[in-house]
Amino acid sequence: MWLKVGNFVWFQTVWWLIILFQNNAILPVVALIGVWLVLSPQRAADIKLMSIMFVIGTVVDGLLTYDGLFNFTEQNALIPFWPIPIWLSLLWVAFSGTVHHSMEAFKGRYALCAVGGAIFAPLSYIAGARFDAVELGASYIVSYAIIAAVWSVVFPLCFYISSKLLKTQLTPNIQGESTYD
Repeated sequence: MWLKVGNFVWFQTVWWLIILFQNNAILPVVALIGVWLVLSPQRAADIKLMSIMFVIGTVVDGLLTYDGLFNFTEQNALIPFWPIPIWLSLLWVAFSGTVHHSMEAFKGRYALCAVGGAIFAPLSYIAGARFDAVELGASYIVSYAIIAAVWSVVFPLCFYISSKLLKTQLTPNIQGESTYD
């Protein structure tokens, strides 16, 4: 139980650091991701999912940025060729670090994932806009609808990928029970 609560607090800390400080939060956020990976009982699955969602999230938000839904006002991009600010890619990494832990209740419930993603993810982006981390290229209603449509697919996809990663990690022990490597 403490691990789920700790994971939730960890993610909220990362989210607030990123939203409030963007580029200035990168080193503390990377450190917090490292701390989580040290503490995680499912380190290998977390690392794999974080790596995959780093790419998927960068592509998804990169496409939304290219399409004009997201506008970033940061003057100094840390990685000029990167399609979105690196802090946003790191937020995807941290988000995926919650899948096996504090968001475990969504596991295997893809319809619930779709609804949850459609409702809550747009609120996160809109909150980011309210704190000037991003400018939305459309009204809140249009932005909400587009982000909801995207996250109604992305959120269940994240859990689908995580289920496949966990299946590859399960190995039978001497008693025939499945355990994590």
